[in-house]
Amino acid sequence: PVCRNPATIHSFDHRQPPAAAKASMETLDTKQKAALEQYQMIVNAADVNASIQILKDCGWNLENAVNTALEIQNSGQSSSGSSNPNPNSASSSTLQRRPSASSSASGAGQGAEDGKSGALNNTGGGSAGGAGGGASSGAGAPENWIPLNTMMASSLSFLGPVAHRVLPHWAAESQNIAPRTFTQRLKNEYSDLPNFYEGSYREACRLARNQNRSLFIYIHCPQHEDTDDFISSSLSNDTVRESLNSNFICWAGSVTQTDTYKLCQRLRVEGYPCVAVLNPHREASRIPVPLHEGLFPPEQMVNWLHEVRTKYEAEIAEARRRRNEVKQNSQLREFQDMEYIQALEADRKREEEERRQEELKAVEEMEEARRKAEAERKQKEEQQQEERRKKQKLEKRKAVLQAEPPAGPGVVLVVVRLPDGQQIKRRFREEENFGTLFDLIQTYELVTPHGDAIENWVMRSRFPNKKWDDREMTLKDAKMGRQAMFFVQEDI
Repeated sequence: PVCRNPATIHSFDHRQPPAAAKASMETLDTKQKAALEQYQMIVNAADVNASIQILKDCGWNLENAVNTALEIQNSGQSSSGSSNPNPNSASSSTLQRRPSASSSASGAGQGAEDGKSGALNNTGGGSAGGAGGGASSGAGAPENWIPLNTMMASSLSFLGPVAHRVLPHWAAESQNIAPRTFTQRLKNEYSDLPNFYEGSYREACRLARNQNRSLFIYIHCPQHEDTDDFISSSLSNDTVRESLNSNFICWAGSVTQTDTYKLCQRLRVEGYPCVAVLNPHREASRIPVPLHEGLFPPEQMVNWLHEVRTKYEAEIAEARRRRNEVKQNSQLREFQDMEYIQALEADRKREEEERRQEELKAVEEMEEARRKAEAERKQKEEQQQEERRKKQKLEKRKAVLQAEPPAGPGVVLVVVRLPDGQQIKRRFREEENFGTLFDLIQTYELVTPHGDAIENWVMRSRFPNKKWDDREMTLKDAKMGRQAMFFVQEDI
């Protein structure tokens, strides 16, 4: 898979400002910084911001980002050709500056020598060696520039002399081959192999745990030049095969498989062929496991397997002891559970009796609550009926009141202050008696300042200080003038 975003085309130069690169790095977490470092090492890119942008567009998937960079380089090289010799044009973005220590020389002889050296250390002038080396360095670009994809191809083709024959993980194709299919293909291709388990890595770990054996892992790299020699000289050796079949659960995976590729990353495999031995009882831990990378003579491999198996024997024996202890504890728990169930049954019967008594008590309480609620309801209905009677009585008294006359001669403005602070203002004719005023006062709900209802009340005035209780006396006879003020008080 390739991320196709033209905005992320690399410039691949060494002119990235240090301050800008540092600012870009500060926004990354640890995993992203590690991915960026691997990406720059693989494609030899110095532009930090452009590398970060490609990784972001590819969801920080290292393999997709490398494929994107290589496709960009290939497309740029094919579009430039020999018709554009200008190194500052768009095609120069696909070129990688050669290290200064290996400047290209003009001429066929120097080009041939550079072609050979470039095949080994990525510093030569030619892409294929020989006389063609000098030509490629001077045809489409300056003498100190070479196509990056050409350099990468040379690097991958001549990794043999490197220690352990290291092959980058990203060069593997992520083919989702079924584990059983791969193991069968491996047995068909090579003879006299150990009894590799035909299943997934997780299934092999589970089998090793159940049989209390160590797990032997072989990482197969079909592209590596030492793979055939390793299998024929080491894995197919009778002593090695007998040791593996007798003492280990064996499993093989190809680096071209996605699951095996992830396992290599977790085990931090850096070279091939690679073998490792795991204690299946601590497979999920981060403890480093014994592994060997590169060719492995049979005698050394047998000794190594014996040392690792001896190292793991104590751990596997402890795991076996723990499993037996767990089994015994399980049997003990079953016996205890049986007794516990019997005790639970006795407790259940006792709780049922207690619950029955509680239900009876709850029924009695509910009946008592119902009777109490019924009494409260009746009391509330009586109060509502009493309030309705009072309201009807007040309405009748309001109905008998005459209409309020307008201000003018023979009209008295009466102000009555009630006990709760309310005021009643109304105009009366002089011929109207105090009974009319009393009826008006009784249309209001008389309460004390504390909210208590007033049953008996009396009306008084200050000037003159007098109690007025004669209903037949007229306002004219009271000689209060054009305006009169009265106070209603509770009659104690």
